[in-house]
Amino acid sequence: MSFDLVGNTITIEQGSTFSLSLNWTNSADETIDLTSYSARMKGRSDNESSAEIFSLTDASEITLAATDPNVIITIPATTTATYEAPLLGVYDLELVSDSGFVTKILKGRLRIDREVTR
Repeated sequence: MSFDLVGNTITIEQGSTFSLSLNWTNSADETIDLTSYSARMKGRSDNESSAEIFSLTDASEITLAATDPNVIITIPATTTATYEAPLLGVYDLELVSDSGFVTKILKGRLRIDREVTR
């Protein structure tokens, strides 16, 4: 299973809809069916912080599918408008198989830019 976005910065514009589509594949570069998986993604000011900037799940902001793209993250503008900005932090995205195996497929720096038009 491969994914090559470790270390990338995600920028969220305060007050705008955030959307990110990803495709997680196996070693043969075939899209993995994620319909039996769950997902969770968190953002924090740093790795040691107990306070969350955001907490996303497949029950609301993360859609998992069988086809490309098999991971779609969407945060509504009304939600990003509540985020403190400007802000720099960290995030990660984990997938959990139906047997409970956890795989971190995405992590890196988080940047939230302040909205000008409000």
